[in-house]
Amino acid sequence: MSREGLVPRLLDVVTLAVRAHHGQVRKGALAEPYVLHPIEVARMVTEAGADDDTILAALLHDVVEDSDTTTDDIARDFGRAVAELVAEVTDDPTIEGLPRPERKARQAQHIARASRPAKQIKIADQTSNIEDLTRMPDAAPPEGHESYRQGAIRVVDACRGACPPLEARFDAAIEAHRKAAP
Repeated sequence: MSREGLVPRLLDVVTLAVRAHHGQVRKGALAEPYVLHPIEVARMVTEAGADDDTILAALLHDVVEDSDTTTDDIARDFGRAVAELVAEVTDDPTIEGLPRPERKARQAQHIARASRPAKQIKIADQTSNIEDLTRMPDAAPPEGHESYRQGAIRVVDACRGACPPLEARFDAAIEAHRKAAP
């Protein structure tokens, strides 16, 4: 797609992400606007060489879980390919109440069968979360850090081979978190 075609779509996707995550904040004392997370995920996949649809889906990767937006809405407004990627990385709502280890195991099983672009988004998502935990350790209780780290490793291990540069960044984030975790 030409730059002229991407920019309007990108601005529309950012607008939807900002509206969908309005009022949501990241855990921790900084209480950063949640929308910074999908923006960071999109930046990571962009830097890893992702195509336009993957970048757009990265920006929207949490909107179905966090708002009334549906994958049908995304397909109508941004195309079937973007909607399918968002669907691939959206958690099944039935796992929401499960303990973290079981929830992460189910996420890993699901993402293992996903497309390469969906795996790239998921690796970037887990990396962003780990980097945020390192930067904002008060976002989780001390015992939650190890549990989250182990779950993230399980999910990313199910994505291995999809994008070595993103995997390397994740591995570096895990090591930094191990050293800094409370």
